[in-house]
Amino acid sequence: MSNPYTGAVASALRKSQLLLEGEGGPALRQAAVQEGAMVQLWRAYRAFLCELAFQLQLGCEPESASELKERAVARGMACAEAVELLELLGDPGSWLSQLQAAWLQLWKFSGGRSEGNRGGDNLIPLQNLSTAEIPVLNEELLQTWRGALEELVRRQRAHMEEW
Repeated sequence: MSNPYTGAVASALRKSQLLLEGEGGPALRQAAVQEGAMVQLWRAYRAFLCELAFQLQLGCEPESASELKERAVARGMACAEAVELLELLGDPGSWLSQLQAAWLQLWKFSGGRSEGNRGGDNLIPLQNLSTAEIPVLNEELLQTWRGALEELVRRQRAHMEEW
């Protein structure tokens, strides 16, 4: 049985690699290329979640590792791959946690002020130490994330083939 998501994972990883290998240019073009690579990396991650769900015959396209795990558990299955992904996401210093933080930052348009903070400024700034620090995108960091995701996909695919 051919997994329809395997091609999407490979395609998104390859597109992110091609974007990162492009010539440097003006700052705006460089930022656009980096954001484009970021989108392709997140797309590869999401497609990989779907690939895992397909392998487990869950009949869904999970939007998160926790949803993947919940769906597997609901069917009486263990999903070590989802557990590993959740551990990475739970570690603020991990590449996957940083990738997620950067992805979420791409969709924030408010300039950093949340709805609950509009009433006034805090005299003591709050910092949530349990979440990943939002990294500044650069080619080296994106290449690191791409390599880590590619290695994780290869390793987890090999593990799935053993079963």
